[in-house]
Amino acid sequence: MQTLLVNKSDPTDTALIHVDNDALTDGMVRVKIGPWALTANNITYMIAGENFGYWKFFDPKAYGISLENMGRMPVWGYGIVEESLCADVAVGTEIYGFFPVADSIDLKPTKLNPLGFQDGREHRLGLHSVYNSYSFTSADPSFGAHKDLQPVLRPLFTTSFLIDDFLQSNAFFGAEQVLLLSASSKTALGTGFCLKQGGRINVAGLTSEKNKSFVKATGFYDEVQSYDTITDLNPDVKTVIVDMAGNGRVMANLYDHFEENIVYNMMVGKSHWTGESPPAPKLSAKPIMFFAPDHGKKRFEDWGAAGFAKNLAGRWLPFCEGAASWLNVSQSTGAGAVLKTYKALLEGSSDPAQASLFKL
Repeated sequence: MQTLLVNKSDPTDTALIHVDNDALTDGMVRVKIGPWALTANNITYMIAGENFGYWKFFDPKAYGISLENMGRMPVWGYGIVEESLCADVAVGTEIYGFFPVADSIDLKPTKLNPLGFQDGREHRLGLHSVYNSYSFTSADPSFGAHKDLQPVLRPLFTTSFLIDDFLQSNAFFGAEQVLLLSASSKTALGTGFCLKQGGRINVAGLTSEKNKSFVKATGFYDEVQSYDTITDLNPDVKTVIVDMAGNGRVMANLYDHFEENIVYNMMVGKSHWTGESPPAPKLSAKPIMFFAPDHGKKRFEDWGAAGFAKNLAGRWLPFCEGAASWLNVSQSTGAGAVLKTYKALLEGSSDPAQASLFKL
């Protein structure tokens, strides 16, 4: 097995290593991984890895890899079962789910149903089921359309959908607008789309100067400003912040500009991973972390699995149809291509109109 390791304390420090696969044991399957997507969301997984357990899913020690302080970055994508000692999962079955950056992985299918299964390996027991579940793509018709877009947008759009639902269910905390930071990120674009579909509130975005034209052209925002033109935003408008960037300097500028008119401050991502922590707000609402799986669990209970799927599909399918007009997806193979895109994401220099799928 070939796999990428990342230093948990310094994401610029990576190592590509080879580890011999153990013999499969009864009840397990070996999955050839790929293609999978690499986006700014994967950077957030690493930066928030200790707090939310993202490093635990593919803990190197559980796979016989002993390198101090190194972890495996999780990604979303497809896999093909190439060996099986599980009677209910045949060789050739395609699955979709959470994987490490590697060329293969051994899984232990448990809680099998017609739609998929969960990985029952000991180190993953008790981890959040959203990240521990694998779908049979043949059982879900949505995987048939725009297949290349699915790994890039599907997990992020679910977060977008839940952000929109959370804000709407709380009447936007009395706000008149939602301001999305890192507005060119896939999660922000999906959130902007959902908010515009709802038509109940003004949607504004903050992005870099170089991405401003792209963000405007999507049509998901009523107003777009750069991080250097925050003062062009109307400070008297009661505002919900949805922060995908995690940049303390930007947040401090927003505190100064809006003061008491930031009525809710939702932390979602950390695309600006080197940004300092913001100061404590004097008048603005304090940041509150939004963990999408927790709100998703609540909606599963409220709506049931079928209701959740129906409500999500009502937004996801139109978003996916339109994405082809602003997003180009390419496929690449090999560690060199992976590391090039990974470096661009760390530097914040990636093109928001381009997305990449990979195999090692």
